[in-house]
Amino acid sequence: MVKNQAILAVLIASISLMSCKKDGFRKRPTNETTTTTPVVTEPVVAAPASTYAVPSDATIFDLGTGSGYLVIDGTTLNIPANSFIRIKAGSYKGITIKNILATTAKPVYIKNVGAVTISESMTIQNVSNVVVDGDNTAGITYGFAFNNISYRAITLSTQMTGLVLKSMSFKNVDDYVISADNNLGTARAYDGTAATRTDGFKILNCLFDNVGTIALGGALSTETNEDTGLFKDVEIAYNTFQNSQEVGTVCSFTNVQDYNIHHNVVNNINTSNDNHNGVFFMQGNGKFHENKLTNYQGNAIRMWLYSRGSTPATSEIYDNTCYNTRKYSGFELQGFTRNMWSGKSTYSNAKVYNNTVGHMNTNKDWEGQLLDLYNINGGSIEYYNNLGYDLNTLKGSVTNMINNMSDTKITVESNNKYTALQQNAVTDLVNFVTKFVGIGAVIN
Repeated sequence: MVKNQAILAVLIASISLMSCKKDGFRKRPTNETTTTTPVVTEPVVAAPASTYAVPSDATIFDLGTGSGYLVIDGTTLNIPANSFIRIKAGSYKGITIKNILATTAKPVYIKNVGAVTISESMTIQNVSNVVVDGDNTAGITYGFAFNNISYRAITLSTQMTGLVLKSMSFKNVDDYVISADNNLGTARAYDGTAATRTDGFKILNCLFDNVGTIALGGALSTETNEDTGLFKDVEIAYNTFQNSQEVGTVCSFTNVQDYNIHHNVVNNINTSNDNHNGVFFMQGNGKFHENKLTNYQGNAIRMWLYSRGSTPATSEIYDNTCYNTRKYSGFELQGFTRNMWSGKSTYSNAKVYNNTVGHMNTNKDWEGQLLDLYNINGGSIEYYNNLGYDLNTLKGSVTNMINNMSDTKITVESNNKYTALQQNAVTDLVNFVTKFVGIGAVIN
C-alpha cells in the first residue's frame, strides 16, 4: 500500500539541553580547517554495498516540504513496520523522528530524495529498528548533510533499539556531533534486561569534518553505585574523521558491551590538543580493527576494559595502521577496580596483534611505543605479529614496543618486529604495506 503525504512545516520549540564538557572531549574551535600531509580523505576500502535495501512491498510515505521543520511522528502518521519514508530534497532547519516502533525483520527506512541539508539539528526519540540512510540518490554519497551547526547535530532520547545512522556528512559542528540526553545516559539505570539498555546502534559510512565528539553512554562504577546508559552491540564503521583541531576524542562510549569499531579513517585530528586522550575511547569490551589513523595526537584507542557477567570476554586490537602522532603510543589498555562489580562485571582479557604502528610521539616527551599497558584487573593479554618503526622511548632503547606500567600477565608474546627506519618496515606512507610476511596490518 502506498501512502503519499506531504507534511507542512511545523514549528517545534527548541529544547535547551544543560550540558558540560566531559574530560578530553572538545568542541571544534573555529570553522576553519587545517591540513597536514599526507591528507587522507578516502575510505580505507570502499564501503560495502548497502545492506539496507528497501523491500518492494514497503509502505511509502513522501514527507517534507524542502524547508522549515519536519516532524516524523510514527504515532500521528500511523507508520507501520516495513515502511519507506522518503524525505523531499531541500534545506531544513530541523528534523524530528519519534515514536516509530518496527521490528528487526521489518525495519522502517528513512531516506533522502536528493540532497537533504539540516542547519540546526536532528532529534531522534523512542524508536526501534529504524534506518536513517542518505544513500537513496545516485551520485550523492551523503544524502543527509549537517553544515555549520552552532550546537549539537543529532540528539538521541528515550528508548532506542536497532537505530542505524548511515551515509551522512557533518561539517563544522560546534558541540557534540552525536549525543544523547540523560534518558539514554545517567538517568537510564540498567537492571540486567534488554529493555533497560540500548542495543544495536550503528554509525556507518559517514563523514565527520571539523566537528565535536560522538559522546554516548552512562557509567559503571562501584564508587557511585551506578550502572547506567549501557549500550550493547555498537558498530562504528566505514567513517572518515578529519580536520578537528581540538576534539580530543572523536568517539566515546562510557558504558558499552561488545562494540565493533572497524574500517574507519582518521586524519589531521588534535593538531592543537595536548591532553592525554584516545581518538576512540571505549569503556567496556569489544573489537577495534582495520582502522587507519594518520597525523593525529593521542592513543588511537583507549580501551578501559571490563566484561559483563562473570565470564571474561576477550577484547581485540588488530590490523590497524597508525602513523605520525605528536603524543603517546599506538594503543592503551587499562582497567579500574571501580568497574569490578560482583554479579555484574569482571575483567576482560585482550589480544593485540597484526598492527602497524610508526612515528609515534614526535614531541618525544612521553613514551611513543606500540602499546601503553596498565593493570587490567586480573586479565591477561596476547601480543603477536605486530610491526613498529620509528618509535620513541624514555627507557633506553625500544625492545618489545610495550610501555609496560603494570603486572599484567602476557600469555603470548611472539613474532613482533621493530625497525628504526620506516623504509625497512613498510613500502610507503600512503598504503603502509608491510615488508614482513605475516607481520603487521592487513586491511581487508
